[in-house]
Amino acid sequence: MRFLNLYARFIPIYFKSKSEYGIMFYLDFLGFAMGHIVNFLIIWVMLDRFNTINGWGMYEVILIYTMNMFTFGLASIFFSFQMWEVEDMVAQGTFDVMLVKPVNPFIHMIIRTFGHFYLGDVIIGIIMFIVCFNHLNVHMGFAELLILLVVLIGATLVQAAFIVITGSMCFWFTRSGALMDMVVHGIRSFMDYPISIYSKFIRILVTFVVPYAFVNFYPSQLILNKTGETLFSPILPYVAPVVGLAMFLLAYAVWNKGLNKYQGTGS
Repeated sequence: MRFLNLYARFIPIYFKSKSEYGIMFYLDFLGFAMGHIVNFLIIWVMLDRFNTINGWGMYEVILIYTMNMFTFGLASIFFSFQMWEVEDMVAQGTFDVMLVKPVNPFIHMIIRTFGHFYLGDVIIGIIMFIVCFNHLNVHMGFAELLILLVVLIGATLVQAAFIVITGSMCFWFTRSGALMDMVVHGIRSFMDYPISIYSKFIRILVTFVVPYAFVNFYPSQLILNKTGETLFSPILPYVAPVVGLAMFLLAYAVWNKGLNKYQGTGS
């Protein structure tokens, strides 16, 4: 509760300071969003020509892309720039300031800044969810909305977990940006399309090793009633929220392990 009060006080201050930059403030997240608009056009052109990709139609593929984009944007607002800042502070030897504040360093890390760049991802994501559900005739009653909310929370936790885990490597290696780029922007890009189009190696990788498939593919199977299309186990579409929680707890444990290592070495 104290954390929420702190964050509620921080957000208006942050936006007030950024709004002083005028139009540049809005161009920040519009620029990020333009890349997604291009990708949506690519999917539209491709599916308009071929109709389906391995049994997934245009708006089903767009839904998969949207879930990846939306949850990554949501997670990045609270963790992405924050972890980059931690890396810089560790490299410059200024991270100690985080340790003398009367706030949990993890909480302090989150509330130091706000990734407004990713607001475009979230806004476009909401719009595209509405478009996809409308074209796919997905009924959204109370139960369906609750399921959607739960799977999106789980997916966001998976996205946040990989940002924190890869970013925390800076406590061991000083610079972790390359690893973060490889995992968060490299491996995650496989999730822009149904994983059923990839080789068995990729399917295993994104399901059991780097479980990004629980961000969008398995939840989409549940939402679109495609649970009969089993890749490994029929239970996978139902456990995405559990995977998200487990991954985030693992990420927090990795953060604490790295923090203890940093404090133990005094560097």
